[in-house]
Amino acid sequence: MKTNFNYNKKQSFFIIFKNINWSIVAVLFILFGIGCMVLYSASGGNFYLLVQKHIFKFLFSLSIFFILCFINYETYKNYSYLLYALSIVALIALIFFGVESAGSKRWINLGLFSIQPSEFTKIFLIFALARYYQDLEHIENSSILKLILPLFAIFLPFLLIVNQPDLGTSILLLINGLSIIILSGLSIWLILLGGVLFLAFIPLVWNFLHFYQKQRILTFLNPENDPLGSGYHIAQSKIAIGSGGFFGQGYMKGSQSQLEFIPEIHTDFVFSIFSEEFGFIGSLIIIFLYLYLLSYGVLSCFKAKNIYDKLIVFGLTMNFFLYFLINISMVIGLVPVVGVPLPIISYGGSSMLAILISFGIIQNINIKGKST
Repeated sequence: MKTNFNYNKKQSFFIIFKNINWSIVAVLFILFGIGCMVLYSASGGNFYLLVQKHIFKFLFSLSIFFILCFINYETYKNYSYLLYALSIVALIALIFFGVESAGSKRWINLGLFSIQPSEFTKIFLIFALARYYQDLEHIENSSILKLILPLFAIFLPFLLIVNQPDLGTSILLLINGLSIIILSGLSIWLILLGGVLFLAFIPLVWNFLHFYQKQRILTFLNPENDPLGSGYHIAQSKIAIGSGGFFGQGYMKGSQSQLEFIPEIHTDFVFSIFSEEFGFIGSLIIIFLYLYLLSYGVLSCFKAKNIYDKLIVFGLTMNFFLYFLINISMVIGLVPVVGVPLPIISYGGSSMLAILISFGIIQNINIKGKST
C-alpha cells in the first residue's frame, strides 16, 4: 500500500509537470534576459552592481513559481482571509518598523533581504475578495452586502499604502479591487452607488497625498509648468524614446541613459533606456511579449469553472496588466509619474516575486482545471 501511495505521488508530480505551460515560462525567461541587458547598460557595464542581484532575485522568484504550481489548490482558498489579514498587519507594522528611504517607509528588513508588503497585499486582496464573493454567491447581486464590505477591504490597505507614501502601488490596488467588484456580477445600481462613493473619496485621498505626489499630478496636467523640477523625468524620458528612432542608437550607446539624464533608470524608466537603444522595433518586441502573457491570463479567466477561480485569475491578470500599462504610459507622458516598475525587467525583488507568484497561481488553477 505504501509503494502504491508513493507511485501515485510520483505520477501526480509528472502530470502537473507535464501540464505546466512552458511557453509562459519561456516568455518570462526572455523578459528576464532583456532586464539583465538593460540593467547592465544602466550600470555602465558593471555586472555586479545590478545584474547579479537581479539574477538571484529572478531564480528565487522562479523557484516560488514552480512550488506554487504543485501546492494543493484548496490551500489558497482556505487561507484567503488569513493572508489578507496578515498583509494588513504587515502594512501597519511598516509605520513602526519600516525602513525609511527617500522619505518613505515601504520595506521591512528581514536580515538577508527586504520585502515590500504592499506588493503582496495586492495579491492577497484578490484572494479575499474572490473568497468573499464565492461565500456570498447565493445572495442576490442587488444586496448591499456585496458592495460595502469589499469597498472597506479595498480602501483600508489603499489608505495605508498611500500614507507610506506609495501612490503607484495604491492606485494599482484600488483599480484592481474595484474591477473585481464590477466583475463579481453586481447590479448596475450598486455599481453606480460604488462610483458615487469613489468620487466622494477623491477629496479625502487628495489630502492624504504628499506634496511631491500632488506636484506630479499637476505636472501631468500641465507638463510645461515645471520642466526642470517635477516635469524633468517625463521630459528626459520622452527625449530618450524619441531619439531611439526606428532601430535605436545601439546597445549601450544611448546618450540620455549613458550620460545619466534619465533618473531612476534601473526601476521606473527602464523602458526609456531600451527604447533609446533598440528603437521602435525593440519596443514592439517587449509589448508583444507582455501581450502574450496577458492573453494567457485572459484565456485562463474564460476557462475558469467557478466564480472563485474566475475572480482570482482575473484579478491577478489585471494586476499584471496594470503594471505594464501604467509603467509604459508613465514613461511616455500619458499618466503621471507614480513609481510603478516594468514587470520582470525593472530592478526590484518584491515586484518580480509578486508577478511570478501570480503566474504560478494561474498555472495551478489551469492544471487543476485539466484534471477535473
